[in-house]
Amino acid sequence: MKNIVTGASGFIGSNLVEQLLKQDEIVIGMDKDYNGRYRLANVLPGKERMYNLSVNFLTPKFKLIWDDINHISGYHYVFDNADIVYHLAAASDIKESLRDTTWDFKNNIEGTFNVLEMMRKKDLPKIVFTSTSALYGEHPKMPTSENSPLIPSSLYSASKICAEYLVKVYCELYGIKGWIFRFGNVVGRNQHRGVIYDLMKKLKKDKRYLEILGDGKQVKSYFHVSDCVSAMLEIPKKDKNKKYEVYNIATFDWVDVTTLADLVCDVLDVNPKYKYTGGDRGWQGDIPKIQLSIQKALNTGWRPKLGCEESIRRAVRELNV
Repeated sequence: MKNIVTGASGFIGSNLVEQLLKQDEIVIGMDKDYNGRYRLANVLPGKERMYNLSVNFLTPKFKLIWDDINHISGYHYVFDNADIVYHLAAASDIKESLRDTTWDFKNNIEGTFNVLEMMRKKDLPKIVFTSTSALYGEHPKMPTSENSPLIPSSLYSASKICAEYLVKVYCELYGIKGWIFRFGNVVGRNQHRGVIYDLMKKLKKDKRYLEILGDGKQVKSYFHVSDCVSAMLEIPKKDKNKKYEVYNIATFDWVDVTTLADLVCDVLDVNPKYKYTGGDRGWQGDIPKIQLSIQKALNTGWRPKLGCEESIRRAVRELNV
């Protein structure tokens, strides 16, 4: 199969690319080039780590476009005869979107539109779109299912809702099959933001004290990126006759931030004194409690292999290098 992966050098994208290549599939990746070198390239091992891409990419089955997805039309020839598009490229920094209100619009809404337009023009048949559980907002009913009302609390979550509807309409109008995955908190190898990353960064500076944003009682599901990748690869194969579907993807369980901090400290063998910033959330736009129902995904036959605790422990070990 020929796979298109946008956001290919990001946290989840890099793990997806590596798994596809391990399966001996063709992969065309696209991501922003933060060094300003817009180019189409084969990645040479030992020359450049290419951000998160770390496997041996000396293979004719992999090409990487270093450019913004809003410039995707300039590389139209690369997408000929692709079997599926994994659209992962997105702005996901809620704090940055508070400073720059165009951030999410340009990357998440306009970017998704340009990807879908490329698919329409090239008559590409399938898309997997990565969304977020943040679009449920502070939902009163938990565990929250896919048919629950959407209550965005940030520009990021609002932009993801817009992008989801773009995917839905393109699927209905142009015969594309689409799968939307609303993820919980994904953790693991190549992660470069999020609570585990932030806590570890703080502990490297000072092992005596650990600042925890909010009151430490925020409750969420943390699941490993390997389970995230398996869901994206397995579920579209299991319900391939459906035209458009939305799935929550997470673990069966959830933990609060203080428990997460305890697990991080246990793996790192440190015993800091916790200092809480206070309030019921870590930052403006944060959601204090997210508990997802994953029954719909389970009904396809897919199951996460790791629970919250092991996902967190494994992520700390992978990031502590």
